[in-house]
Amino acid sequence: MNHFAQKLAERSIALRRGRPEILQVNVGKLCNLICVHCHVNAGPKRKEIMTRETINRIIDWLAKTDIPIVDLTGGAPEMISDFRYFIERVKELQPARHVIDRCNLTILLEPGY
Repeated sequence: MNHFAQKLAERSIALRRGRPEILQVNVGKLCNLICVHCHVNAGPKRKEIMTRETINRIIDWLAKTDIPIVDLTGGAPEMISDFRYFIERVKELQPARHVIDRCNLTILLEPGY
């Protein structure tokens, strides 16, 4: 038995799988900042962004679920060309979904965003 499992057993804690409540989607590595702590090494010269085709596949899959929250992250999600499209497609789904935009806030000061 590993250490984690042992500690759970000592405390009579049973792990149970629940239903997913959040779908977190990393839309790419394009960002207006270069942060040392960034877990995806995002930056303004990074070109990896999610395509509309991939967005559509995510929406099609999400429509088959009842996951209530879509959490968009990146890079700076607002910098992908299909950012608004992605949100609009999510908001069309029934039941209604909540969208979280993991914005670095500095993007709001950039022209065009």
